[in-house]
Amino acid sequence: MVARGPDNVWDRQNTSPYDQERWMAAAWGSALSMIGARRGGFGGGLLATLGAVIAVRAAMGRHDFAVARHWANQSLRTRGWRAKDVVHESSDESFPASDSPSWTPTAGTARR
Repeated sequence: MVARGPDNVWDRQNTSPYDQERWMAAAWGSALSMIGARRGGFGGGLLATLGAVIAVRAAMGRHDFAVARHWANQSLRTRGWRAKDVVHESSDESFPASDSPSWTPTAGTARR
């Protein structure tokens, strides 16, 4: 019988950051729903509805935090409030020089 190695894929129980993000969204959505329900009135109803929407979307598996974070970073970067990515910026600036030349046969070669 061959002994199994120390690292087995099936024995590892890692949670991804995405799962942690979903749990945090569900927790914040539930908290907003409770705060809105306790507050009452029109504003409390809106707050409770917003919390319920966030909690339900987290339960459905939507990754709204990642989308919102990407949108916020992109808008801050385009307005100049956040530094641009140096690698991406230099890649954009060197675009024509980074293209490889196309292969074309030379006119000096004769076919026989």
